[in-house]
Amino acid sequence: MTGGLRFRLLAAFGALALFTTVATAGIGYLQARRIMLTRVQNSTAVQVRASLDRMAPQIPYPPDQAALTAITRALDDRDTQVAAVFRDLRAETAPGVLERVPVEMRERATWRGLAFQRFELAGTPHLAVGVSVDAWMSGEIGYRPSGLQVFVIKGLLAEETDIENMADSALRIVLVALALAVVLALVAARQVLRPVRELDRTARRMAGGDLRARLDVRGSDELARLAGTFNETAAALEETVTRLSDREAAARRFAADVSHELRTPVAAMTAVTEVLEEEAQNASADLAHAARTVGEETRNLARLVDDLIEISRFDAGVAALTPDSVDVAEAVAGCLRARGWTGRVETDLPAGIRARLDPRRFDVIIANLVGNAAKHGAPPVEVRASVSGGEIVVEVRDHGPGLPPGLDEEVFGRFVKADAARTRSEGSGLGLAIALENARLHGGTITASGAEGGGALFTVRLPVGEVT
Repeated sequence: MTGGLRFRLLAAFGALALFTTVATAGIGYLQARRIMLTRVQNSTAVQVRASLDRMAPQIPYPPDQAALTAITRALDDRDTQVAAVFRDLRAETAPGVLERVPVEMRERATWRGLAFQRFELAGTPHLAVGVSVDAWMSGEIGYRPSGLQVFVIKGLLAEETDIENMADSALRIVLVALALAVVLALVAARQVLRPVRELDRTARRMAGGDLRARLDVRGSDELARLAGTFNETAAALEETVTRLSDREAAARRFAADVSHELRTPVAAMTAVTEVLEEEAQNASADLAHAARTVGEETRNLARLVDDLIEISRFDAGVAALTPDSVDVAEAVAGCLRARGWTGRVETDLPAGIRARLDPRRFDVIIANLVGNAAKHGAPPVEVRASVSGGEIVVEVRDHGPGLPPGLDEEVFGRFVKADAARTRSEGSGLGLAIALENARLHGGTITASGAEGGGALFTVRLPVGEVT
């Protein structure tokens, strides 16, 4: 996050500096170039015009070749080329001067009296100035057009060099400004991103469980107000979580206490109902049915109490493993045999699969999964075991209607009863939750999914461990 913000700040500062300096330097360069060329253009035109005005009284009319030559020599300079034209007469300081003058400028000079134009000549910038000379007419007052034209070509190499130097200076200014902007952006990014990094670290600490983490509030700007708001939110969250944790702990203690308190009377009730069931065999049919019903419900209550006590141990963090080297096939077969499911469950249990497991807790996992499949699925129930990637994999499958979409994770919730997913409802709703807690205690997992061809498939994955 901070890296992205730093990059955006650098990009924003750099773009702003680049745009500002390029615009400023570019405008300044163009303005200076225009002023320089205009000054050269005007000064050259003024000089030519002034020189010709001084010479005009001495120029005979009509001018002869000697007069044209005198004009070109008078205007000749090291950086200029001059051509004087009168009708068919021509005088030039160098061959081909007149041909170098742009034709359109000659035409403008004819009807405007003065014209100038910049153009490229052999890759070098030049300035051409054209002047129509007025002659003093004897016997008349003033001057009138004489038909004499003078063209001056001046090289602008020195001015072009100056312009290039200005361009280089403008480029250096842009680079210096850009470097300065990057430095300022780094400083600004550090100042801006420091509280952002602190916010990120504090938020991560809170996500890791440290609800007492807070930010240091410095100053009174927007970031300081954000830090204050974050601290207020964190304090409210800590208070809420603490309150909820206290309530949850109280609820768990209540469930555990109630379960332990119920264990003794339920045990007594179970013993009494067993006696009633035995005695009711010689009684009437209604009394026998009532005794059996009471006995069955008492046993269900006893299982519920046992499940509540077991789940309360996981909640209290006191559940522990007693690992041993276990033959998986024998353990699964023993679990089925002890509960009378051997003939009702199809198995595929290869011999020789051993793992470091808690035998009692592994038995609980298998019993709860197979019991769930037998109660809520449809036969046949299948149990398969295998080894994959350092894990033992036990699959329990039934051929019932399967799990509705979206219930794959919810089925392991506490008190999620089968009627939310299957056709009939039995049990406490804690069996699968207890199985999952026991698998997690081993460092493994249980997943639920729909089986290919119908039914539900529960897959247990437990680490093999160091088997001795």
